[in-house]
Amino acid sequence: MGGHVVPGQKLPLRPLAEEFNTSLMPVRDALNRLVADGALELSSSRTIRVPLMSDERLVELHEIRCALEGLAGMFATPAISVSSIDRMQALIDDMAAALEQYDYDNYIGNHYSFHFTLYGAAVRPNLLTMIDGLWLQIGPYFRQAVERANTAKSDPNVGHRRIVAALRARDADEVQASLEFDLMAAIEMLNEGVWP
Repeated sequence: MGGHVVPGQKLPLRPLAEEFNTSLMPVRDALNRLVADGALELSSSRTIRVPLMSDERLVELHEIRCALEGLAGMFATPAISVSSIDRMQALIDDMAAALEQYDYDNYIGNHYSFHFTLYGAAVRPNLLTMIDGLWLQIGPYFRQAVERANTAKSDPNVGHRRIVAALRARDADEVQASLEFDLMAAIEMLNEGVWP
């Protein structure tokens, strides 16, 4: 999800087991779960790798994310606490600082915390699990998009500020629209050709 494994990269079992200081079995089980979640794919030669992104897959993931994340935002709007909204604002500030320092690990961690602070307030655990799975699939591409946008000096936090303003106004429709705006900005970054 953090984008440390790049699209098309193969994930051999033995080096992973050595890296995590464990046997092959738990690594195989973890990779098989990630294949089942759609985050990895198993080739005909039994090689596990990060799948390449097609335009069709990107559009489908975007459509599903808009529906599910917008729904979570609508449920969360009346329920989220002022302290959680304040935390989201602080996370925007942290994301901006991370981008200034080209610290993409910190940016991505804060970005996840920002969105999942909102989605968690919806108190819909099954919905949260579905959204998390979608983020897992888009992670390798999102990191590349953020790096490219930052190099171009784009501001990926415009949508985040809109979301916070809509939450403060307790406007569920605007929260949903702002989430869709934010997701569209990410799709536009991805459409700049950041994958092979």
